Amino acid sequence: MTMLKYIFFLFLCCTVLSLKAQYTLFGRSGSISYDKTMYMKNIVSKKFIAKADNNSKTFFEQVLPKLPENAVLKKTLKFNANETLFEPVKNDNLDQMVKQYIMMFALDFEAITLSNMTTRSFQRYNDIVGEKIIVEDTMKRIKWKITDEYREIAGYNCRRANGLTTDSIYVIGYYCNEIPVSGGPESINGLPGMILGLVVPSQHVSYFATKVELSNDVPMDKQRFEKSKVKRMTRKTMTDQISGVLSQHMNKETVQFIMELGNM
Repeated sequence: MTMLKYIFFLFLCCTVLSLKAQYTLFGRSGSISYDKTMYMKNIVSKKFIAKADNNSKTFFEQVLPKLPENAVLKKTLKFNANETLFEPVKNDNLDQMVKQYIMMFALDFEAITLSNMTTRSFQRYNDIVGEKIIVEDTMKRIKWKITDEYREIAGYNCRRANGLTTDSIYVIGYYCNEIPVSGGPESINGLPGMILGLVVPSQHVSYFATKVELSNDVPMDKQRFEKSKVKRMTRKTMTDQISGVLSQHMNKETVQFIMELGNM
């Protein structure tokens, strides 16, 4: 009897270790830390100064020397088999002056994005100059072409895919099969594994994971999306409303760039 108990104990230990190894190999829930890098001088030079009228151009040219080459914003993605929650990191130690320039040029709304891969539903919580808005729409559909190029990101071997969004924005995604969740930064999705690297050349912005933590228990704070008094609208309605305000101060091409960046 003692021998049987010993054999059973060994079997149980082996089973637990095997399950743990499978979970480690194929993680379906956890959190990912990303660096969102915005190439500030390129953005202002090519998207603001190059498109501006004489009055605005002078102002932008005076601001340009004060900008860093790039600014790095910290973001977090929490995920499980069905959902992802992408949000900014509070107290990211970003220089206050840089933050003011990002706000002035409307380059990052610090939005919180909740995506459901099962229902293909998309919600984005925005707090724009004190006005709270929830965008409710469907997840973006992206046409991907998987390549044979690989790159290591945050300790994972990631495969490159080139994509085109429905609004004709070219994106480069690096995904890993070890995390079989079809999600990624912002609302980018649709690959056979989690996107740990994302480059958007036309927007002069990139996202790269710096740390991946797999966990069985990943709490997602969805309270913002449950508030009944917050304005709700589609992606197109929000784009039209904000574009109307920005168009009073900026040209059409620059406003389009800002909205494409905000709707990423």
